[in-house]
Amino acid sequence: MRPPLHPTLFRYLSSVQQSTTIGLHGYFRRNPESPCNARSVYRWQRSLGDQLLVVPNVRVEGLGLEHAHVFVTKPAPEWLSFPYAVEAAWVTPDFCQEVLYVHCIIPRDLNISACFPACERVEYVRSRSGWQQFLNPETAIAIPVRQEFQPCDLLTAHPYIVPAVCELWLYPNSLPLVWARIAQRLGRSLKDWFPRTKIKYVNGKTHITEAFRLLQGQELVRQHIVRYHPLLAASVEVFFLARMEREDVVSLIEGLRAALHAVETYPTAEGYWCRFLGPHRLLDAILLLPLALREFLSLVFFHTKRHPSPIVRFRYEEVFDTGTRDWRIV
Repeated sequence: MRPPLHPTLFRYLSSVQQSTTIGLHGYFRRNPESPCNARSVYRWQRSLGDQLLVVPNVRVEGLGLEHAHVFVTKPAPEWLSFPYAVEAAWVTPDFCQEVLYVHCIIPRDLNISACFPACERVEYVRSRSGWQQFLNPETAIAIPVRQEFQPCDLLTAHPYIVPAVCELWLYPNSLPLVWARIAQRLGRSLKDWFPRTKIKYVNGKTHITEAFRLLQGQELVRQHIVRYHPLLAASVEVFFLARMEREDVVSLIEGLRAALHAVETYPTAEGYWCRFLGPHRLLDAILLLPLALREFLSLVFFHTKRHPSPIVRFRYEEVFDTGTRDWRIV
């Protein structure tokens, strides 16, 4: 299979994906043998703009949260203000009708269907935190295991972890700009998020690195999720629910490996929520799977690859109460 990216770029993105270090400066300090040098990467990222987004993959169960993957037919405009959304995209189930995909992070005890804005139809899947992986012929397939994970008490003492995690889902997400957005968004309430902490207004990015140092201490930072639009634009991305055991999903990926660039898998109560990215022959590879296997796949959608994607934001200032240090139901 022809590599989807230049080999050096592919190795660099794979290295960033596997890293748990936050920020480019920290990455190059920890990875002096990186396939790309820092100056080239900074120049490349500036040229790409919002076509590249690298987001820390945090095990949100440790913060009392979980994921929800929501598909909305004929959504009202209020969906773009849904307070739990972290990313969105236009997808299609039949190459004709467009559906809004909204990736949400929600409190574990939230009845999310009671919070939905108006629409014609909505389907959703709740899941644990997932895992993204770029694939090449030598890559060992890694699938997350569904397991119970009790929330830790980090947010009780350090509520500023919430804006640090959530703002990084937005472009641009360099640490100085993330801090500037946090300070502007919270305004006078900023101090409420930093109890017993002297706020560094000028060099506030140190608060973000400290937040992730605390998360890393609890083993809650797993990797980075990479959204690279030039790769998506030359590929096809398929979303689906696989009602299978972990070993069966591994076998499914192995069978499709020759037609895959990357996979993203999230454990659910029924199996795994999946995002498969590959060349256009991925569609043929899926259609050629045995019918008995395809019967375990449902909620199939295809990314329309429209750019830019709909802009959404996790509205942490609304859904987290700094007084009780707990999540609000809004």
